[in-house]
Amino acid sequence: MKFTIYKESRIGGRQANQDRLGYADTPAAILMVLADGMGGHARGDIAAQILVDVVVDRFRKEARPDIESVTTFMLDSIHFAHETINEYAVKFQMPEAPRTTCVVCLIQRNRAYWAHAGDSRLYHFSRDRLISRTRDHSAVQALLDGGYITEAEANSHPERNLLLNGLGGDVVPKVDLSSGVVLQEGDVLLMGSDGFWSEFSDDEMLATLRVYPIGQALAQLLDHAEYRAGGQGDNLTVIGLRCGEDIQPTRDLGDLGLDGFTTELNDLSGKSGESPPPLSDDDIDQAIEDIQNALNKYKLDK
Repeated sequence: MKFTIYKESRIGGRQANQDRLGYADTPAAILMVLADGMGGHARGDIAAQILVDVVVDRFRKEARPDIESVTTFMLDSIHFAHETINEYAVKFQMPEAPRTTCVVCLIQRNRAYWAHAGDSRLYHFSRDRLISRTRDHSAVQALLDGGYITEAEANSHPERNLLLNGLGGDVVPKVDLSSGVVLQEGDVLLMGSDGFWSEFSDDEMLATLRVYPIGQALAQLLDHAEYRAGGQGDNLTVIGLRCGEDIQPTRDLGDLGLDGFTTELNDLSGKSGESPPPLSDDDIDQAIEDIQNALNKYKLDK
């Protein structure tokens, strides 16, 4: 099956972008990763970058050309990222470990699998409806599940940013795993940080995805999210994949001035690659070097 992918991250109304995303593929598998450094904890950007680097690195070493055990890959990758974050905090004598949410999606053999911790979400849309989405590990989600608030009240609730789960810190993260779904022509897998999804209803996302190519749809949604936040919004990051032929553009994408890009994979034969946001901070550069040393130490390539 052919796939079209688009990804982009924006700083929003913040002084720094603590979101990170990653992408990698082989001739038989696609990996998408998104992490959102948790506010209220120092250097969430480092935690998010560690998560992305660890998961992508493990995929590149174990996908031959696909992943033998999806459950083992998901759990081991995320838990190892959690340990690496804590090791970084100890090495640099941080008062507390940086923390991050995560959502990871693996596509192989025409099936999609995902795992998440925190409130970074994955949505699975068909051509005409929302099939499923991840459930946030948050106080608001608990209130919603208990029937104390409505969906309409959830996005503006004063405790919306109170998370009950994430990577980094003393508590081992709870990782929710999907059982895997068969992908159909026209399906869309959309992963987003809370700065993105909190500005929309499910129906608004679907309405845009039904009309526009995946890149144009997500760029427009990002524009609207920033507009609705009025310059005060969180970082916003999204990566989306449409199965099969993409919708024909209503305008030339080259005229839109997009910061992101689209890439089309024909039978999963595209070139490998992932491009997290550029790092300009010396501490983050050091963090990446430490991650690589940790990966070598644990011999992930077995």
